[in-house]
Amino acid sequence: MKHFSSKLMGYCAAVILMAGYSSCSKSDVSGSDSTTPETESSSKYFVAATIDGFTYVMAVNDLSKDTTITTQYPGTIEHEGTYTQWGYNGTTALFAIEYRQGNPAPGSVFQLSAAGALTQTNDFILDKGFNTIGSFSHYLVAAANNETLTSPYADKTGSVFYAFDLDNDNLITPYQVLAENFIGDQTANFVGVADAGSDNFFTSVMLTATTDEHPVNLDSIYVARIGADMQVQQIYKDDRLSYSGGKFKSARYGQLANDGDGNTYVFSTGYDETTKKSGALRINKGADSFDQDYYFDIESATGGYKLRKVWNIKGDYFLLELYNETDGVTSNTSATHYAIANMQAKTATLITTGFPSIDNITATGWPFTADGKAYIPVVTTSGYPTVYVVDPATAVATKGISISDVTAIPGLGKLTAQSGL
Repeated sequence: MKHFSSKLMGYCAAVILMAGYSSCSKSDVSGSDSTTPETESSSKYFVAATIDGFTYVMAVNDLSKDTTITTQYPGTIEHEGTYTQWGYNGTTALFAIEYRQGNPAPGSVFQLSAAGALTQTNDFILDKGFNTIGSFSHYLVAAANNETLTSPYADKTGSVFYAFDLDNDNLITPYQVLAENFIGDQTANFVGVADAGSDNFFTSVMLTATTDEHPVNLDSIYVARIGADMQVQQIYKDDRLSYSGGKFKSARYGQLANDGDGNTYVFSTGYDETTKKSGALRINKGADSFDQDYYFDIESATGGYKLRKVWNIKGDYFLLELYNETDGVTSNTSATHYAIANMQAKTATLITTGFPSIDNITATGWPFTADGKAYIPVVTTSGYPTVYVVDPATAVATKGISISDVTAIPGLGKLTAQSGL
């Protein structure tokens, strides 16, 4: 079966908006001891904090230092509104996007200037919204599923993939990918992105039935390999796991990630509607099928917990975000529990030492991994929103940076200075 895509050249001017949203810099604010700027560095960590419908983004030298800052930190950029998802491919740029279900999704691009100053370089709108985000090669990709397509697929159902070209000033090119009859007569939704090499990427396929005669088999997993031109190259199938893709209400989270050698691990929550456990399979680098000798029963390894999100930390070490309950897990179940998995050894260790207990956590932000560590922003019933730093070798957490005058830290990242800014 052939699967096709088309480029939507006419969209481009409407998608990218260079005019900024309501934002301003606080670089002229004089700070107290807690807001003293750090020494200039060729790379800095990006921190986003929120309160009362505003987002404050800043660049700091160290997330692991147990110190407290405020939104008066020099160089802070104030944004009216909130971002909900954070995308990056390396450390050249960070993309912050607001998820608005099926509505147009506004976003901003942040970069670090040659002088080490955080800069909001441009803003954009994904006119179809988005359901999932990820990166491969020199692209960041956001995809909107269940869209009614235009010519040459007029009135057919498919997905719109927005490809941000990091080698071309973050130019956004939208593509249409036909989703009807993707597997038999079933329609595809694409969730998550992982680099497959050679300008290809993997994405998980979640199927929906078009007729009652052919219901979806929830006990099988499908992955598509797609090229940079958004042409489907290959479909991978396995019956050892259920579909791949985490859920929170209508949001969908990718569950694919590469290890340090370029092998791709494909995870599955194993929701209660299926008969499969929460686990992972592997596609070895360059392989045309799942590795039949590899299966990791994560649910048993974590003591009965099911995973929602995954990140590679370094080598074989991965950070797993787990649902808090072991029974009756749904898309509304809270997920503020974390574990370190060694994917090669097939072991998992819950992060408890040095980390707040589940009973004391009211919210967590979007975790981030860099420099061989995992960084998890946490809000507790007492204290300021804080970033906890986890050593994957020990699964021990230590208290890092806190922000005193906000209610949450939803996003983190790392940026390197760009000579052209």
